[in-house]
This record gives sequence, structure tokens and C-alpha cells, in this order.
Amino acid sequence: LKNGLVVKEVYDKNQLSEEFSAPMSITVTIARFQGKQRQEIIQEVQKQMQEGALKAIKQVLSACLEAEVTAKLGREKGEQRTASSHEREIDWKCGHCGCQNANHFTRDGHYKRNLETGYGHLQALHIPMVECQRCHHDVICTFALLEKYGRFWIDFHQDALFSSGLGQSLRAIKERWSGQLGSPVGLRTINEIINQVEPLVHHMQEQHFPEAPTVVQCDGIWVTIQNQKEAIQPDKTHRKRHQRSGKKVVILVALGFWPDGRREILDWEIASSEDHTQWELLLNRLWVREVTAEQGLKMIVRDGCGGLGEAVALVYGNSILDQRCIFHKLKNVCDKVRGELKGKEHKETRKTLMEQAALIYRAPHAGAARQQLCDWSQKWRTQAPGAVATLERDFEHTLVFYQLDAVTREWIRPTSLLERTNREFRRKFRQAVTFGSVIGARAAMYLQVQRLHACWTKANWWDVSHALSFSLGDLYP
Repeated sequence: LKNGLVVKEVYDKNQLSEEFSAPMSITVTIARFQGKQRQEIIQEVQKQMQEGALKAIKQVLSACLEAEVTAKLGREKGEQRTASSHEREIDWKCGHCGCQNANHFTRDGHYKRNLETGYGHLQALHIPMVECQRCHHDVICTFALLEKYGRFWIDFHQDALFSSGLGQSLRAIKERWSGQLGSPVGLRTINEIINQVEPLVHHMQEQHFPEAPTVVQCDGIWVTIQNQKEAIQPDKTHRKRHQRSGKKVVILVALGFWPDGRREILDWEIASSEDHTQWELLLNRLWVREVTAEQGLKMIVRDGCGGLGEAVALVYGNSILDQRCIFHKLKNVCDKVRGELKGKEHKETRKTLMEQAALIYRAPHAGAARQQLCDWSQKWRTQAPGAVATLERDFEHTLVFYQLDAVTREWIRPTSLLERTNREFRRKFRQAVTFGSVIGARAAMYLQVQRLHACWTKANWWDVSHALSFSLGDLYP
């Protein structure tokens, strides 16, 4: 039978068993396995599966590495090198003389290297070596399957991006990897793998949109980033480290909507505040990427932040509509109601007031919304004057969306989709607590954005995160 697995039929007075001899010492009986016996069988099977997988992986990697050397040199293993006047230039080069002519290269044995894979620790993997016959020094070989000096294979890089995009913290990934490998893995190692996506952020922020979204929603998310100081202090292991302190920063986000139902986070910017200069930087970048009225942009939805309003007026002027975010307006009304109608006895009253306020923005047209506001104000002005005044203030700025029929109004009415998107970001940032650098925050934001895009387009995040890891391979060959 296959792989040395022998099945014997053993007859006994009380039971009939099939006994597995080498390589597995397992006895399978008719009786149901329970307790420790079942545990031992499962553990033995898992052990054999892991050993078999590692053996197969080692063989596959070795064969692929040898095949790559054969392709680069243009001759099979053991085939004599022949003199040729035509140079065969490849991307491998001699570390001493810089020669890239494969006609001068020959195989020079192997060296052993350990590698951590998702299946476990791979020991003594044979890596082919190549020598330059012009100077008899080693050739620098950049294999497609292996990173130079890399401890982890690509499946760990894929797992890091996949897990971080799902919102897992670095410590959770560290615990899983350490348990899987049976050796400690540092947080810095995982963090460096994830932070490698940062160049993809620059690439994304330079791409132009073939068609601008009809509506763009803008908002900010506040997070904490660690700031390194000049002062030195010893850590728990008595090593000298720079002191760190938390610094609050805001991530400015722009979410776009298209008439066909598509939505996409267009861009974001990590800033120190929400003043007009910071928002202007983000909006100017969107303008350069052709998110303009000429390309189809009709409206920007924003909160009452004065800085954002100034930036919109400066960058876009009167070319687009400026809609005040209804979600933020109703949230401010709710805050006033809680202060004016306190206590459990007013719980139902508060609920009724807010439900009626939200219905104002479901009116069929702007005139009907104004009439509903008058009726609502007359009813609640005595009980909650502050809430009524809050809704009446700049009320006309919240009715701008009635001028636009190209986009589903539910996207810009009471429940803002950008706020729901921001909840996903805050969930990730709460787990991280702080980010060690701006690069870490940008990388985390990028992965969250890619996961949300995968969710909105019905794509598989597993496949998307794997594609990102291959993009990193192109950036870091």
C-alpha cells in the first residue's frame, strides 16, 4: 500500500481491529473512540500530516529552485558549459565583478537554510549556489520563491495582511505565530511585514479616476500615534529606549458614490487637526486625481466643521453642491435632547422626538420637509427648546440633496454610510490602542480600506490580501 502504510486484519474474541503499522502507530477499532484514545489518534494524524506536508514542501521548493537555476543558466544540471560569442544577460550578477552574462556562470553546490512556513519549521533547505568563472566569486541569486535573508515564507506575509485587515491586533497575530512555530515571534517583525504596504498607499493616492463619483462624503477619525522623544529610559530588559508618548491625530477620509451603486474610499490623510489647511491638502489631491465637476462630481457631504467648509469653497467654489451631513445634525439634536429630557421617565419621549425629527428628511421634496419642520418645532419647542433650535439652525443647508436625483438619497440622508464605515476603522484602531508611527497608521488604514472595498464589491478578502502580498513582491523583488 502507499507510503509504507500496511493494514492488517486482527481477529479477537471481543473485537475486530484494523491496525496501522509503520509509519503510524494507530489501532482503529469498531468501538467508538472516546476521551484520551480519540485525542491520541487525532494528534498522531496531525503530526503525520504536518511531517508529510513539510517533506513535500521541501521537495517542491528544491525542485523549483533548481528549475530556476536551469532557466537562468540556459542548461540542465550536469550539462557542460559551452563557449559562446553571444552574451546571455540575466538579472543575477556576480557580487565581485558585476558580470551578468550567464555564459560565465556555473553551479557551485548548495548551502543550507531554515525557513518558517505556514505548515511549520522547514529545516536544512538546500539552496543552489552559482559561481562566476571570470573571477571565481559567488553570484548574487535573487530567487522568485525566496526572499534574501527572510525568515518567513510568503504565506506568513499573506497571513499578516489578511489578519490585520480583519482587525486582529499585532499581539493576537504574534501569539498565533509563536504557538504555530514553537518559537517566539517579535511584534516588530510582524509590524515590519505589515508596514511594507505603505508604498502601495502612495501608488493608490496617485492614480486618476476615469470617472468621478457623483457624491463625496468627508469626515475625520481621531486616533493615537506614539511620538518618540529625545529622553532615554531603560525598558523591562534594561535596554535603553527612547521615551514615547501618545499623540492624537485625525485621519481625514473621503468616500465616493457613483450612480450605478458603487462606493469607494477615494483618499485619506493623516493630519494634526481638521482645519482648512489640512482638508485643503486632501481635496487638492482629489482635484489632481480628476474628482472634479467636469468629470461628474456634483455634491460634497460634510459635517459642520468650519475648516472643511472653507476648504470646499476654496478648492471647488460654486461648481458643486455643499450638503450638510444629516447624520451629524441629528446627532447634535440627540445630544441636546438628552440634556433637556433627562431620566428614564422621558425615555419614550426622547425616542418619539428623534423618530419624528428623522422623518423630516424623508419628505418627498424640500417644501414638504420645511412644513414638517414647522409642525415638529411647534410640538416640541416647549419641552426641548435647545433641540428645536439646533435643528432649525442652518436647516436649509441640510436640504441641498433634494436638488440631486442622480444618486440614491438614502446614501446621504439620516444614516450616513461614511459613519458606518468609520465604525469599522475605529474598531481596528481600538484594538491597536496606539500606532508606533505614522507609517503604521497609514498601513493599517490601507488594509482596512482594501477589506471594505472587497466587502462592497463581493470579493473574497482572502484572495484580495494574497494579491496584495504579490504586489509587495513586485515592490521588494
